[in-house]
Formats: sequence, C-alpha cells, structure tokens
Amino acid sequence: MRPALLARCFLALTGATLLALTLAATGALPQGQGQGPGNAGQVERAFTVTHGPAVTMLTTAGSTGHQLGDLRVLPAMPIANATGAIVGRLDAQLVTTSVDYPTFGDEVRMSVLNFVFGEGTANFAGSADQLQVSGSGYYPSTQSTIPVGEALVRPITGGSGVYAGASGWARTEHLADNTWRHTFFLLPTPRR
Repeated sequence: MRPALLARCFLALTGATLLALTLAATGALPQGQGQGPGNAGQVERAFTVTHGPAVTMLTTAGSTGHQLGDLRVLPAMPIANATGAIVGRLDAQLVTTSVDYPTFGDEVRMSVLNFVFGEGTANFAGSADQLQVSGSGYYPSTQSTIPVGEALVRPITGGSGVYAGASGWARTEHLADNTWRHTFFLLPTPRR
C-alpha cells in the first residue's frame, strides 16, 4: 500500500472503527454483524445494495475541479438488492471542503447519498422509503469518486417510511469491476 494512501486510511479511522476492527480480528464481533464503527454488537439489521459505475458531474461554473466549494452531482441511478433485482434509486452530491489536504493533490469532500426504495415507479413517489447517508472522506483531486479498491464508512443520518428514525453506518466500496456496493448497518430504533 502506498505510504500516502496508508496515511489517509489511518487518519480516516476513528477510535470506534479501530475498536470494531480489533473485535473482528479477535473474533469478538458477533456473527453476521459485519465490520464497522462502534455499536457493532447492537446492529439490528444489515443489508446491501449495489449499482453500476458512478459518473459524477462537476456543476461548479468555471471550476477546474480542484477548488474549495466544488459541487459534484450523481444523476439518479438504479440500485439493486443481493439478487440483482432493482429496488430503488440513488441520488448523491459531493462538496469539496478542503483542497490539498492532508497532502498535495488530496481533497476532503462532504457527501450526501439518498437511497430511495421502491419497485418500478414507486421509487419516484414522494412517499417512498428513504435512507440518507452523509459524511466526509478523502478523494484524489484527479478523480470524481474514491479510487477502485477503496471504501468509505459514513453515518446513516436518518430515513423516512420504514426507515424513519434510522441510525447506524454505511460502508461504501468501489469494486474492482467499477461497480459499487453499499452495506447498511442499522442500529435498533428506540421504541417510544
């Protein structure tokens, strides 16, 4: 692994992530819970969706693509479940919040990913079930997404419909065939 990439990966790990990875390595992580930050033993449900190649569009007028405040938008794309059936769509945006940090050529981008679930035209209905993932990560300035082979862990910041009150985390992976996998780890929703 390149030293700069190793440094970025280390900086991105939080204490909670290190704890979860330690638990997983020692076998102390409960079966079926997956790897992720904090509260790993409390995961109520985990599931995965996938989608094809992601091509973001730089929408900041006059930008070279390496400026503070750059906005990249991912046009709506279908998402599939583990069997390959289309179960909804993904809408996303990324905003550059740091340039040449932590090293020259790197950027920090804050992202909002909105997963809308529903079959057929239901995934475009206003009442669809939705999960929102939001957080930040390191990106090479020369690419619109994280590189192939890398992953980001970001918090689940909420949801609607069957996901109302959702919390937890999502692991986004850019796979070798240029497709993407998002694994959601949902924590139990507090009962009222």
